[in-house]
Formats: sequence, C-alpha cells, structure tokens
Amino acid sequence: MKLHDRYVARSVTIVATLALVLCTLMLLSVDLFSNLDGYLTNEVKPFTILTLTFLYTPQAVLFALGPSLLFSATYFLSQLQANNEYICLLGSGLSYRRIITPILVLGILFSLLEFGFGEYVFIPAQRTREMKQDELFGLRSTYDNRNITLRDPDGNYVVHAKQYSDEQRRLAQVLLVLLDDEGAMKARIDAAWAFWEEERETWRMERVRFQKIDGDGLIVDSREVGELRLDEFTLAPSYFRNLSNDITTMELLTAVDYLRRMQVLDPSRYPELATDFTKRLLEHLNPLILLFIACTISYRYKKNVLLFSIITSLSIAVIYFVVQMVTIIMAKQGVIAPIWGMAIPMIVIVCIALAERAVLR
Repeated sequence: MKLHDRYVARSVTIVATLALVLCTLMLLSVDLFSNLDGYLTNEVKPFTILTLTFLYTPQAVLFALGPSLLFSATYFLSQLQANNEYICLLGSGLSYRRIITPILVLGILFSLLEFGFGEYVFIPAQRTREMKQDELFGLRSTYDNRNITLRDPDGNYVVHAKQYSDEQRRLAQVLLVLLDDEGAMKARIDAAWAFWEEERETWRMERVRFQKIDGDGLIVDSREVGELRLDEFTLAPSYFRNLSNDITTMELLTAVDYLRRMQVLDPSRYPELATDFTKRLLEHLNPLILLFIACTISYRYKKNVLLFSIITSLSIAVIYFVVQMVTIIMAKQGVIAPIWGMAIPMIVIVCIALAERAVLR
C-alpha cells in the first residue's frame, strides 16, 4: 500500500510541478507584455521591470496551481486506463476508491498549502507590487467613497455623507440623525463638511444646522452654528473608506473584525464585502475540487483516452468557474448568502461529475 501511495503521489506531483512551472512562466510573460507599453512610455529601468514581474509570481502560481493539478491527475489516470495498468491494480485487490485516495489526499494538502501561500506570500507581494506601481506611474490608491450611510453600533445615531475624501479625511454634505433609547429621532444635524481630528478622535463639523425634535416629530429648536463636535460621533475614517477591493488583502483577523463592524454600520455594503471575503477563504479549495473532478470522471474511452479525458475534465472545470461567477454576482447583490456563492458551484460540479461517470459506466 505504501509503495502504491508513493507511486501515485510522485507521479501526480511531478507532472503537476512541470505544468505549474510552464503555466507560471506563461502568465508572467502575459503580464510583462501587457504592461510593456506603460513601462516603455515611462522609461522604466530593466531592474524595476524585473522586480514588478517577479512580484506577480505568487499570483501567477495561485492561478496556475489548480489547472496544473487537474491536468496532472487526468494525465495519470488516463494513462492507467490506456496502458491497462488499471486492470493490473484491480487484479491485485485494489479498488478504484483506494487508487484515487492518494490523489484526494494531495488535493487536501495542496489546498492547505495554497491557503498559507496566499495569506503569507501572495498578499504581501501584491501590496508591494501595487505600492511600486503607484509610485512608478504617479498614481494613488484611492479609498474615496460616495453616498455612505452608517449606523452607530450602540444605536445612538445614523450618519449619511455624500462623499468621503481619504486624502483630506473629510466628509461632505453630512446628515447626522440622533436617536433616543427607543430608536426614535430626537435631533437632526446637517453639516456642509466634517473633518476628522486625529488628536481628539472625533469629527469637527462645519456650517452646521442643528434641529431638536420632540416625541411628536415636531421641531422645537433650530439654530445654525459655525462648528460642532459630538462626543458620540467617533466612527473612524476607515469605516467610510471604499474597501471593497482591500478586503481581499487585509490581514485575516483585521478583515474579520472589519466585516463584523460593517454588518452593523452599513448593511448595504456588507453582502459585497462578505462575499469577497468568503471567496478569499474558500477559493483555496480549488485544488481539491479540480482533483475531485479528475478522479470522478470516467476514463472508459476506446480511443484517444488522454485527449477525451482532458476535454471532459476541462469542460466540467469551465462549468464550475462559470457557475461560480454567476453565484458570486448573486451573493454580492444579496440574493443568496455569501457562503452559498461558493458552496453552490461545488455542489453543482460534484453532481455533474458523478452524473458523467454514471452515464459512461
């Protein structure tokens, strides 16, 4: 058994490694040539070009790992069938389930390795690459946002701003509604601007109109002031930023805490952020899913076993990624829960792979 396990694991790993190297080099060349015009226009030094291309390597590896494993497992299993080695293994008392067990174990191992590689290698490299590109091309990664509505976690107020400028730490056209213990509106504050004061950790509102409202919803006091600070209004600027892309590159614990706060502060943005974060975690299961596809499809073709097997596995893999794209869009729009955006494609692909094997049995 140990000899069989080593043979299967070594055979799949060697072919997957060669395919991974070739696919990674191909993706690096695509990235280089797609940015070559910008490099030449800005007269970028060759060493800087090599550095930026090298920093793309972790992302290229993540893209190429799943398809490389799919090709490797498909190649190995199709060769067993084409060379009649499959019959010898069955004759020695091994079941098909026992034959593919080492491959599925490799899928679990590579999924764990991909998760660690993505969190501790890809994310730092991506941050460094974006920083260097921003400096090189004179760009600035913007966190500016528009039409933000947040609710205080303690339920003391609801704030809406037309625009947030991260460079100036400024809110424009601010509407702040103060709430009582029962959730009824007790005051309304309109301000043209609100500036974040780091020392006091509060917002300084300018050109303010303050309106006090009684229990019947009538305005009992209205006045205008030049500046106003509220001790309750202490939401940090980070909660007003546009972080829909950065949720995928935040530190893991920071992202979890941010999501928990945003679920209360801004429920309208939560589905998109939660979907991106769920995809960040569960997409590392792709090696296991693709190896499962390779192990589940049927290899009982009379001719061109390798060709038809690869076409079948790639077709099912394409269906998987297309379904995933659709469910991710639905999850971001709040139609389905974020977890189902990743779970539904997995369930669909398992059903399709099992159905294909049952038909060709």
